[in-house]
Amino acid sequence: MKISLSRILGRQSLLLLLVPAIFPRYAWAGTQASLDQSITTAFGNIPAASISPVTIPPVPAVPQPAGYQPPAGWNDYFRQLGSSIPGGMRNAGTNRLELLVDGDQAFSALAGDIAKAGYFIHIKMFIWSPDEYGTEMRDLLAARAKEGVRVRVTLDFCGAYIFNPAGKMNKLIDSMRAAGIEVKVGSFRPMHADHRKVLVMDDGEGGMTAYTGGMNIGMSYRRDWHDQLTRVTGPATKALHQAFQDDWEALAGQVLSGFPSIEPVRNGARTYVLTHRGGDSSQNIKKAYLLAIKTARQSIRIEDPYFTDKDIIKALVTAAADPARPDLRVQLIVPAKNNHMLTLKAFRSHYPKLIKAGVEIYEYQTRMEHLKVAVMDHVWTTLGSSNLDAQSLKYNDELNLIVLDESYARETEERIFDKDIRESVRITSYKPGFAENFASHLPFLTPPVQLPLE
Repeated sequence: MKISLSRILGRQSLLLLLVPAIFPRYAWAGTQASLDQSITTAFGNIPAASISPVTIPPVPAVPQPAGYQPPAGWNDYFRQLGSSIPGGMRNAGTNRLELLVDGDQAFSALAGDIAKAGYFIHIKMFIWSPDEYGTEMRDLLAARAKEGVRVRVTLDFCGAYIFNPAGKMNKLIDSMRAAGIEVKVGSFRPMHADHRKVLVMDDGEGGMTAYTGGMNIGMSYRRDWHDQLTRVTGPATKALHQAFQDDWEALAGQVLSGFPSIEPVRNGARTYVLTHRGGDSSQNIKKAYLLAIKTARQSIRIEDPYFTDKDIIKALVTAAADPARPDLRVQLIVPAKNNHMLTLKAFRSHYPKLIKAGVEIYEYQTRMEHLKVAVMDHVWTTLGSSNLDAQSLKYNDELNLIVLDESYARETEERIFDKDIRESVRITSYKPGFAENFASHLPFLTPPVQLPLE
């Protein structure tokens, strides 16, 4: 009996095995519908016997009273985290945060703030696709540049040229520069990408507005994929803008200064800006997750498309099975329609021990889910660019917000986690096959070699 590797893994996954010899990335270039069909053809569906109906008890809205204190442990959490990652986290005071779910809402708000800017618009982006939406954003920025607004853009080399055809990308960048947009592209660095997504502009009234999250610029993020950006006003905009300033100084040799001071927002959300530089052994964002998992007593909810970090998986198993935390509920959401199916296969290899420990695993069915979001104890939230894989946690430049605010956590739970669980299937039993076990040991899904993921 002949055993075909392409039949075990699927032809696209076999291609993904071979392509790293040429490029360390295989980008899906088709439509959502063709992705859906290819996934079904290559990998099939999880047996119905392994799926249970999704039920989630409603979480009542709890108003935040005057003098509210978070559950025990969370105030000490920031002291412990700060001492373990000196310089990697900035206390950004209290801010107004607006959760923008999916492309229509996010890019509509972004376009409005770009239109209001009077002096500058600064964007650092991982992927800027030379497609319909990429050119639409170029035209919007070009119009502002023509009106005298300084528009500066930094792009990561890997995001620009491995995820896009080089000829089309060069044409887009040339057209941006011709329209008065200042563009700098980082150098190629093996095993190191600047994966951060940060957009900052003045608000025309002496303040600044910033955006960060998981979305890149392109039609996949505008129309097809499930993702989020968070709109920030308040002193965190300064910390977010600093990420752009540092990048611009390194790439352009220009020191940017003269930006306004920003006062804390009254009754705003307590916000921290957490950064990780690729190759830094401190692994700041990973430490933040591990300490949060250890601190949580009521709930841990994580949604991430590329979940392969074994230390975080081990911590979740330990937390869910901890007899000292009998009320702790752990829920994980990953996309069943994953544009990198091998990462899902690798994660599925851990299902048995997660399920045995009591972790609830949900596979989101509707479309590709690109969120990088977690909420714990209905008060601690993190979101940003970092995936839960070795590439993000160790090798990339990444940026996440950590928010200690019950109102923002509850909104994130209601608009993302509760909604997405209703569009998911819960996996109650699973037996990994050869493909899952094989994927979990692939060298480019684990250190020291890792595929750059969006």
